[in-house]
Amino acid sequence: MINAFKDGTPTEGGTPYSAEVMNALLSLQSFSLVYEGTQVDAKTGAGAYENNIANYNYAARFTLTGTTEISRVEMELDRDGEGVDLIVQIRDYTFDTILKQVVVPKEFIPNSAAYWSVPIDLTGLTANAQYWLVAVRAGDAVNKVDWIGEAVQDANYPAYYRAGDSGAWTANNALHFKVFSGESGELVHGIYGQNGHTTVEYDGEMVSKVYRYLPPADGPVGGIRDVMTYTWGGEYLKRGDV
Repeated sequence: MINAFKDGTPTEGGTPYSAEVMNALLSLQSFSLVYEGTQVDAKTGAGAYENNIANYNYAARFTLTGTTEISRVEMELDRDGEGVDLIVQIRDYTFDTILKQVVVPKEFIPNSAAYWSVPIDLTGLTANAQYWLVAVRAGDAVNKVDWIGEAVQDANYPAYYRAGDSGAWTANNALHFKVFSGESGELVHGIYGQNGHTTVEYDGEMVSKVYRYLPPADGPVGGIRDVMTYTWGGEYLKRGDV
């Protein structure tokens, strides 16, 4: 596990410059790579209905068709104002167990509605079973994220919302998402040190941007949230600008 530094926040070793913390930055870290993969389920459509995550938690059900792992998911999102960090969860069918939770920094979420990829790298699941993709409530009336969906419900892809952390869920109109599995196509994400992740964006076959997130030790706020834009000269990488 590695973390970003944060002003005034001591780390487990004492000061922010303890040997434990500094050596972690120099040591090899466990990592996993996530590729485009194969789409195993999705709910898409022409709808442009905005579901405000500042008001509710939202959940959409999907089926893990023919596989036992989720490499990544895509959600159609847009950001209003400064946005807010989006917490994405994969839950089992009962809703009781959170199998994976990932933070998407607000700086990475598109301003206009578009599909954004979220690294999951979750294995050991049950093929053809149903799971839930959840967006956790966060934000306010000005700075928020919308999960785009349809203006009607879809019995094959039920979705729900609720304001609190517990209690009954209420049926919602269908939400747009895609679920992927396997190793094929281009590299999309790297996950390192368990809690850091990168997202790679392409222009044709060339890498155009790399988004890198590493939270501090005391939670998801702050940390490293870099977006590096690459400049190419033909097939040669010339520079990267943050």
